[in-house]
Amino acid sequence: MSFKVIFSPKSYKQIKVLNEELKDRIKKAVIEIGNDPWHKGAIKVRGYKNIRRKRVGNYRILYTIDKRLEEVLIVKIERRSETTYK
Repeated sequence: MSFKVIFSPKSYKQIKVLNEELKDRIKKAVIEIGNDPWHKGAIKVRGYKNIRRKRVGNYRILYTIDKRLEEVLIVKIERRSETTYK
């Protein structure tokens, strides 16, 4: 079962400033998330009820899953740092 992937305005802005190679890697990861949001590489973020993350090199893709609507909302895409999960 495939999920519809939606980008938040913030994540859309974040992806626009990345270089082409990183955009391609993130695009592949987003396709994987859309195909199976609960796959092995996706980890639930501690302290949040419905936020999961996928690692793409030094970057993290944070997203939520809506089972009822069969949608995945990409909340944030940013380089891993102390403030990534806040």
